[in-house]
Amino acid sequence: MTIISRHKFYWLPNALTIGRIIIIPFLMWGILAVGSNISSLANAPILLLLLFVLCGATDFLDGYLARKWALVSAFGRMLDPIADKLLVAGCLIALNISFGPIWYVLIPSVIVIFRDIFISGTREHAANAGIVLSPTKLAKWKTAAEMLAILLFLIGVSTRSVMPVSANIGDVSILASKAGIALLWLAAILSAYTGYYYVKETFRT
Repeated sequence: MTIISRHKFYWLPNALTIGRIIIIPFLMWGILAVGSNISSLANAPILLLLLFVLCGATDFLDGYLARKWALVSAFGRMLDPIADKLLVAGCLIALNISFGPIWYVLIPSVIVIFRDIFISGTREHAANAGIVLSPTKLAKWKTAAEMLAILLFLIGVSTRSVMPVSANIGDVSILASKAGIALLWLAAILSAYTGYYYVKETFRT
């Protein structure tokens, strides 16, 4: 009988995913603190960006290591997208509170969050019916647009708290925020389209 031993760091991919989930509340607090200028830490904007980059790094590493070490599991496949959705929803909620009730930020944020929740339920229904809904390329582009939009928003929030407006170099905060809004609307459009596609594929059979 051949005994197949697991990699000695078999626990690391799922630990990275769980770590990403643990970071999310601190990231939300950082967005609110920096955006409202209530943080007493001089380096708070830099720490905020580092937290988000850390979340992105764990998102890449957990999947990469799981595939490299042949540790892909049902638990990991379930947990990873949940962590991504929690990260996006948590950041968008905190950013909307920080920016205030601005419709052109709130509406695409609601579309993105509602779509993710609804499609999670649709996937569960599809799985119970024996239907596999594989992520589409557009869905991956949607996720990339969401993450880049949030990163630009964080740059906008961070620079707003530490950098004065300059007529010579332009307002970095405003430019980053406008780019973030454009990408967020792109993510919302892709969310609606891919959401429709998943629902159509689920109920076609």
